[in-house]
Amino acid sequence: MRAWIISDLHSSALDLFHRRQLVVPRADVCVCAGDIAGNIERAIDFLHVEIAPHMPVVAVLGNHDYYGSSIDRALEYARKSTVGTNVHILENDTFHRGDLRIVGATLWTDFEIAAHDSGHLPVRARRDLAIRECMRYLLDFRLIYRSDARAGDESGLITADEMISRHEESRAYIENEIAKPFNGTTMVLTHHAISHQSLDPRFTGHISNAAFASDLSNVIRARRPHFWVHGHIHRFADYVEGDTRVLCNPRGYVGEFGTSGFRLGFVVDTKVKEGNDDG
Repeated sequence: MRAWIISDLHSSALDLFHRRQLVVPRADVCVCAGDIAGNIERAIDFLHVEIAPHMPVVAVLGNHDYYGSSIDRALEYARKSTVGTNVHILENDTFHRGDLRIVGATLWTDFEIAAHDSGHLPVRARRDLAIRECMRYLLDFRLIYRSDARAGDESGLITADEMISRHEESRAYIENEIAKPFNGTTMVLTHHAISHQSLDPRFTGHISNAAFASDLSNVIRARRPHFWVHGHIHRFADYVEGDTRVLCNPRGYVGEFGTSGFRLGFVVDTKVKEGNDDG
């Protein structure tokens, strides 16, 4: 099966003025790793109008797709708006088509990755510092509403605790799902990254890396999915972690078009070569 890999489209009304119209290649399925637009309504509309008429779309939502909404509300809207259509939004869900299964979730982050200048700290101290710093400037904490109950004088905005809880739930789902035998190709699809190898060198040492990636190398090496597709990092990636090919093909923001390494028509053959093990 031929899969078109894309992420971080950041669709907006400005696209027409910046020659960012998406060229749809020939493929059997579009695999989209989130950040389609700046809110859930535009994100789903974009997939329906621009891609679904050409091929099935399998996507996860990115943090930007939740802006102006809570996670639960955005997911409810996405599911209701895609029932019976060619668009499939995964959040702790699995898509099957022929000899391909795609296990997907936004994934979020545990804030524990050591890929920054404070990575030498013990895990708890490292995580707490990363949360404090990321809350200072990350738009997620100002533009996404919380789905869990608030206590006392807490705000109605998303908390790091909710992100971590969702990360742990998705991580467990992915690990359990890809451990199931499957006679074909296993692809994992997340928005957030899963290895320091995917991080943008421009931000080497910066603690914000903890908001963009978690270290799932142990999951990858133990469960050995054939592919892991992610977004969130505005830098093209195609490398091997263990036995898994990790892919990221982000278009990026308007000002990044042409600098993220985005490859038009980036289509991969998902057929497992003879001699490979199941995912």
